[in-house]
Amino acid sequence: MLFGYAGKVLRVDLVKKLFSTEQLSQSFARKWVGGVGLGVKYLYDEVPPSVSYDSPDNKVIMSSGPLGATSVSGSGTICIVTKGAMTGGITSSQANGYFGAYLKLCGYDAVILEGEAPEWVYLYITDEGVEFRSAQHLLGINTWDIEDVLKQEIGAKEISVYSIGAAGEHKVRFAALVGDKGHVVAHNGPGAVLGSKKVKAIVVRRGHKQFPLYNKAALNKASRAMVDGVLNSPKGAMIHNYGTIGQFAIVHPQGALPVKNYTTSIFNEVEQFLPQNIRKMYSTKKITCWACRIAHNRHIKITEGSYAGITGDEPEYEGMAAFGPQIGNSHPDGALMLNILADELALDHNECGWLVGWVMELYERGILSSDQLDGLPMEWGNVEATRKLLIKIAHREGCGEWLAEGVKRAAEKIGGKALECAIYTLKGNCPRSYDFRANWFELFDTCVSNTGTIETTPHPASKQFNLDIYSNPFSSLENTAKNVAITNGRRVFEDCLGICRFPTDDKDLDPLIEAFNCATGWDLKFEELIIHGKRIVNLMRLYNLRSGITGEMDRPSKRFGSIPTDGPAAGVDPGKDWKRALQVYYQVMGWDENGVPLEQTLNDLDLS
Repeated sequence: MLFGYAGKVLRVDLVKKLFSTEQLSQSFARKWVGGVGLGVKYLYDEVPPSVSYDSPDNKVIMSSGPLGATSVSGSGTICIVTKGAMTGGITSSQANGYFGAYLKLCGYDAVILEGEAPEWVYLYITDEGVEFRSAQHLLGINTWDIEDVLKQEIGAKEISVYSIGAAGEHKVRFAALVGDKGHVVAHNGPGAVLGSKKVKAIVVRRGHKQFPLYNKAALNKASRAMVDGVLNSPKGAMIHNYGTIGQFAIVHPQGALPVKNYTTSIFNEVEQFLPQNIRKMYSTKKITCWACRIAHNRHIKITEGSYAGITGDEPEYEGMAAFGPQIGNSHPDGALMLNILADELALDHNECGWLVGWVMELYERGILSSDQLDGLPMEWGNVEATRKLLIKIAHREGCGEWLAEGVKRAAEKIGGKALECAIYTLKGNCPRSYDFRANWFELFDTCVSNTGTIETTPHPASKQFNLDIYSNPFSSLENTAKNVAITNGRRVFEDCLGICRFPTDDKDLDPLIEAFNCATGWDLKFEELIIHGKRIVNLMRLYNLRSGITGEMDRPSKRFGSIPTDGPAAGVDPGKDWKRALQVYYQVMGWDENGVPLEQTLNDLDLS
């Protein structure tokens, strides 16, 4: 018996409007686990490297995992794997809420979307199969309101809706999916892929099918232990009480807050963005995800000022940093409004922040004029001009047409000094909203990652790794690269499980392993966990290599890897030893000098 799994994969043919199911075998589950592992394996086998992100031959795999829909906190997570619009390589992006749990309770571990619908549709998935419904009347409806519209249309409350906004409808390369009013699948343009397939929304109604667990009572006990450990830690307590906005108090003293496109590392208005002050200034209501005790999410309402009455999801740290210090905006009102707007349009907040900050720097320096920006005065901190620009981008109107291609492509279009100011990796994606010149671990990880976002970090200093941790974070990029390689696989394995990362403790993986074994009946050890993760990382690497993403692209842009001029990291050069650090990383990963996995490495990981 396959414990921990529903046991079926749902295939959806968008062209013929047909669906079918296939069994998930014991051997497949044992090798690829679920989530990102399942998705990457299907993508590698079924989507040729020559296929573009917007080709009908691209596929979208949405999957849960063996801990999905269980008592583990946040086990409603969904993982989406496709060929991405930003890098042309693997997309693996996760979001929480209820979708993954409802899908599994319908009897499916994953759903695979194939082809391109002849007209706009939304998919309605139940435990009886799939209905293909016209979405023509839903075009233009934002991702917040569409859930209310569809709940009324379907006549059910327990549904999970993930949809694309205007950005996905117009195939903006950094378009996202937004679900359950505030949960976002953002990295590497999955919304653009769904838009190219004319899929406006995917709706899952909570099913009633049961799936077997090896030891449910022991799993419940392990689940409680996992969360107890997190909530009793300073980081976990902060997230529980204040969400991820609490990061402002941590990263600004480190020099890791992004301010005005890396032109400075100092943000004197940081106090206004601290969560204690945010909670005093605005009306909030706590919400939660499937089975979650950490419960860091809230809905928020602006009660005073120019944006009074605007309601949405309380932003994560990344969104507040993107639309606050990164664009020179010193007041949370504007940052909140822009976050809510970006969610409604379904734009990736990180890419938006880097794009707008880049435009503002070029405007200040006279490289871009108001005429080139459709008359918008893009001075630092101009929230209203930013609002209008985001709408233009989401609809590809005027200057929004070329800005919708993202930072790297827009910078290449302008060229010259504009290219030198742009923050991105050479693969084509932007980082998360931090100044990683003050955090070399994540700077390096972002550049070598296969998926358009972090692969290993936040720094998983689990006790099992016995890492060589050094007191000076800028002492050795080579040591940083070695630690990134050693820990790579841990986070990827977590993304196989159908759960949020918050319940997994950075310092101890034993509770997670115990929960996994209770669900599946496996006797997983730490060493096997890392092998599973590295197997998936190497398969992603192979797919990207086949797609033309070579080791030469494992690097930051000039500004991304530049030397900070002020703040705690002033004067340190993150790029000085980059070439040598890459060789160290490749060696520890078992790759050759060009970043290609060695035959022996593939044999060891059962990828021969």
